[in-house]
Amino acid sequence: MLGKRFTIIGGSGGMGKVFGRFFKKHGFTITLFARNEDKLKKAAIELSVNYELSLEKSVKNADIVMISIPISSTPDMIRKIAPFLKENAIVFDITSLKYAVFKALTEIKNNFPVNCISLHPMFGPGIKDMKNYFMMVLKVGGTDQYDELINELLNLFKFDGLIITETLPEIHDKRIALTLGVPHMLSILFLNLLRSTNEPLNELTKYTGTTFLLQKVFAESIIQREMEMFGEIQMENKEFLKILDLFEKLLHKYKKIIEEKNITGFSEIFSQSLEYSKEDDYFENSYKYFYEFMNILKRENKK
Repeated sequence: MLGKRFTIIGGSGGMGKVFGRFFKKHGFTITLFARNEDKLKKAAIELSVNYELSLEKSVKNADIVMISIPISSTPDMIRKIAPFLKENAIVFDITSLKYAVFKALTEIKNNFPVNCISLHPMFGPGIKDMKNYFMMVLKVGGTDQYDELINELLNLFKFDGLIITETLPEIHDKRIALTLGVPHMLSILFLNLLRSTNEPLNELTKYTGTTFLLQKVFAESIIQREMEMFGEIQMENKEFLKILDLFEKLLHKYKKIIEEKNITGFSEIFSQSLEYSKEDDYFENSYKYFYEFMNILKRENKK
């Protein structure tokens, strides 16, 4: 039976608050821990929950401990709290990279009677509820109560409409390099490329077509978020460097095609992209989605 005492390490952050609200709604007693005392107290007041200034005290009676701190700090935090955890406690993180975290969770479940799982919610702190969002799940292991407790935990998320996908560390990190690292990189480079031309963005917007406008909106929404998080997702993921090598070769090939006005080469690379896209279940409706987004932007511009 899943216990009801829930501690969030890094509870003053945006994702800490999202999960704090979620578990409070499901009847859990919430305790927040964070390094910055002022932010910690403010978050606890905002959520109407408890807070604790001692790391050990915050976790020693917890039935579930969630770690929501920077990626690079998470493995050490996992190892640090392990001796303080009670028997059969559940520990999970919500980091965007899993190789090092999975290793740390495996170490503590082999040395302490705790239950470990690694989660990656595919959404940010701005969501209203979790319905129809995706969450990656990496099962690590633990005590003889592992399956019962973990299934009960995951059923809480499923009850609120989260779509759960199980994966493995190496698969997760490669795919995250593609689904997070690449869009982040392209958005950053898109805006920097425009900047390098010395053209004012407001002036470019007057010449905008639908494609440019959506690309600009997407890039600007990305660039307003935490720089440190984007840096970690790209720099700490060894799979991302492999993707950059592929991108460098592709860009070199593309430049050569354009320089040589090689319409056959251009047709080939265009057709390859098209055929790959057709494998996507959403391909046929993509143009419709495109103009639905445009209509939303037009309505916003009229306000």
